[in-house]
Amino acid sequence: MSTNVFEIIVAGGGPSGCAAAIVLKQAGLNVCLINKEYNMPYKAGESIPGATMRLLKRLGIDTITDLLDDTEYKRCSANVSSWGSDDWVYSSGMLNPEGAGFHVDRVMFDKALLMKAKALGIPVYSAIIDDVVLNNVSGVIFKVSLREGEIQEVSANWLIDATGRKAVIGKKLGYKRTKVDNQMAVVNWVSVPKQDNDSSTRIKSVQEGWWYTSLLPGGKRVISFQGLSDDIGTLYKNPELLLQKFNSEAILPYKLTTKSLLHSNAVEAGVSKPESVIYNGVLCVGDAALSFDPLSSQGIFFALYSGIKAAESVIGCLDTPLQKDSILNHYQQLIDRVFMENQKSRKYFYSTEMRYFNKPYWKARRVF
Repeated sequence: MSTNVFEIIVAGGGPSGCAAAIVLKQAGLNVCLINKEYNMPYKAGESIPGATMRLLKRLGIDTITDLLDDTEYKRCSANVSSWGSDDWVYSSGMLNPEGAGFHVDRVMFDKALLMKAKALGIPVYSAIIDDVVLNNVSGVIFKVSLREGEIQEVSANWLIDATGRKAVIGKKLGYKRTKVDNQMAVVNWVSVPKQDNDSSTRIKSVQEGWWYTSLLPGGKRVISFQGLSDDIGTLYKNPELLLQKFNSEAILPYKLTTKSLLHSNAVEAGVSKPESVIYNGVLCVGDAALSFDPLSSQGIFFALYSGIKAAESVIGCLDTPLQKDSILNHYQQLIDRVFMENQKSRKYFYSTEMRYFNKPYWKARRVF
């Protein structure tokens, strides 16, 4: 079996993996991407904060239109919430100097970033990772076996794990991951009437959890409910009940029916992280480094941020080998700081909902 040799392997072709690969390629390094193709028409994680544009510019993407066409994104005008009371609170995006951000077709967003990586000449293996072998007898060397029709093998001295919450690389190498909480979400995509032009992000807290909705390109809207696993399972299996509960909260000025339902999915929505984001030449990025509570709407921002910072860390280690430990420790500290700030924010926002203090979901929010 022939082995293709690179300086760095990036496992995972989502935003964090593409960001890392692009920065490494910009530095003139020999990098490849391993990407398991995503064949579903819908994907959760559509919110892009305005500050994300700073990160995209680091990748050579100056405006959102350099990445997506007009049919693939919508501007977010405001955040509107009914949290801690029945009143709706409106926060205009105009108050944010970097803007309220965008709601994107997440599948097209990911594809556009991958196309950007390919356009730079980064080899992309559309394959499943079959095995990962670490041989550090003479320096750290990873051999990654791929299944893409026939078994292939790639090797490198550095490996970036951008495989999402599943953390494929970490699992195959036997590294532990901690779940901070067990929140789940049921996510539904629906078609909406033409008169629906509400471009805000809306959230509403209820006894069993909280609702989220935003308008997407193409006459669609995403609706998600975050709660405990038993409740999520019930709603996922019964979309009519889900829409009945959603309609009863008057989050939108019209009622939805199951005829409008396009796709449904149940996903993990809790915070989780590995014991360390650096180990033996592996750097974790994106959800593999730290998965967020969707309340933060920071998933894509953190994916790009961590991908860029991990790539810059590898570049620093290659440029100044004697400072390797210091550079990697700094990356670990960056991610730890993000985690601590995120936990602080979560604790604050969940604590402001006192109406359901003794309900199981809200009790669980006070544990972290």
